[in-house]
Amino acid sequence: MIKQTTVRMGRKQVLGTVVCGVIALSLVGVAVYMAVSAVGRLGLIGQQLTMRVTYCDATAPATTSRGGTHPDLVCRGFVDPAQISDDRTHRITATGFSSEPRFGAPVEVSKEPWGSWVPVDQGDWNKLGRALSPLIPLAFAGLFAKVPVAVWRGRRNSGRLVAGPSE
Repeated sequence: MIKQTTVRMGRKQVLGTVVCGVIALSLVGVAVYMAVSAVGRLGLIGQQLTMRVTYCDATAPATTSRGGTHPDLVCRGFVDPAQISDDRTHRITATGFSSEPRFGAPVEVSKEPWGSWVPVDQGDWNKLGRALSPLIPLAFAGLFAKVPVAVWRGRRNSGRLVAGPSE
């Protein structure tokens, strides 16, 4: 008769495995959010229009604790009727400007999948950084996923272990 052994885990090991799995799934969710947001900010999906800015409001304090000035701006403007198939002038609000655009100047904006308007990234380095940004949480998710995957493989393979002849 062959005796099969199973590998037992302590409560702390089980808790650690569950926590690592939850962190890995959360980081995958963050990566998916960043990827969808990047697709909107790069203007690859959704409706892309040219907006003429009329005014902007800062949503964050004008100065940071280190003395820098990096407020998040919400700009309002209008879209020419020629871009849309009706004769009305549409007013839109775009969020996420890092610097104040020139008033009256055309700014490309894109609609993200969840409905908010954001400025389209213009610089090549900005586009590259935005496109590669989801890889950072994915790399950390892979590190945290190693533990639950190893435990799952160990539990799956523990039923196949042969303890030797039993007498």
